[in-house]
Amino acid sequence: MTDPTPAKAAARPDVEVMADLKAALHEVLDPETGVNIVDMGLIYDAQYFPEDRSVEVLMTLTTPACPAGDAITGGVQRRLERVPGVDAVRVQLTFEPRWTRDRISERGKDELGRR
Repeated sequence: MTDPTPAKAAARPDVEVMADLKAALHEVLDPETGVNIVDMGLIYDAQYFPEDRSVEVLMTLTTPACPAGDAITGGVQRRLERVPGVDAVRVQLTFEPRWTRDRISERGKDELGRR
């Protein structure tokens, strides 16, 4: 008799999952600037926990009242859930330390300068 529950995806090396997570975060854009959230400096930390195949992201927004906040955090959630080897994603917002323009990467500053 076969097991009716689908088999989990084959285990992937943590380093591969982390590389895919980093690339996936670069795909999430701040809708107000068009710059990805990593280069905007909105990601403070991202951790992968292989024992339960979960990801925790600690991030901020440009302001606590950012009108695109739900779109950005929802985008992070949806995009990371599609990474092979990830079963759960938790996104935590913080405003300590506050985001400043100093957090924008050189690449992000270049992109903003072209807009």
